[in-house]
Amino acid sequence: MLLERATITCQKIGNERLQLPIFYESPIALRFEIGDISLSTASSVYFRAAYLRAAYIYHQTAPFDTLLWILYRSADTETDIQTLCQQFCEIAHLPMPAEIYTQETIDMDNEPFTRIFLFWDMETTPPNIDKLLQAIIHTDFRGFRELSSAVFFLNTTDHILYHLYDDRGLDVVAETKESILPLYQQFQNWLLDYDKKRMQSIFS
Repeated sequence: MLLERATITCQKIGNERLQLPIFYESPIALRFEIGDISLSTASSVYFRAAYLRAAYIYHQTAPFDTLLWILYRSADTETDIQTLCQQFCEIAHLPMPAEIYTQETIDMDNEPFTRIFLFWDMETTPPNIDKLLQAIIHTDFRGFRELSSAVFFLNTTDHILYHLYDDRGLDVVAETKESILPLYQQFQNWLLDYDKKRMQSIFS
């Protein structure tokens, strides 16, 4: 059930295989700068500011009903899925995933790799959003690296996806531009400068 409704949303947003980077692979997308480059990553202020920005955009975009975490595995990767799941669940204050699926695929160099999809129903088992967002922001700073570019929040009714990939930024994509136009208008100062031209072509 969770896989089916997530698949429909991915189709609706124009990124059926949930390819990365989400912003560039989705027709209607926003990209926000989360980490303030004027602050040092050696300071706790940097991480606090990044978290507050990510959390504010999350709550302005919510509600979401489906949480998806994807593990990426190559042939030479040693994996204890049970241990990784337990670590994720401890961070997000969740039970073990409601659904797990495995997909064999190939990368751009035609090398085989595996994607493991782990789903939670956020309406019946709501995660601790604050802890999860903070953990994603810390992935490159002695954090849980399996969270980097791997956690997706989906609204499968309005077909909106929120993807905080690490401390640097987050993407919000949708089926229709009207559904996320308020974010574009409200958070102009947080839009990533490098991609503003594309966003202006979509929303202006």
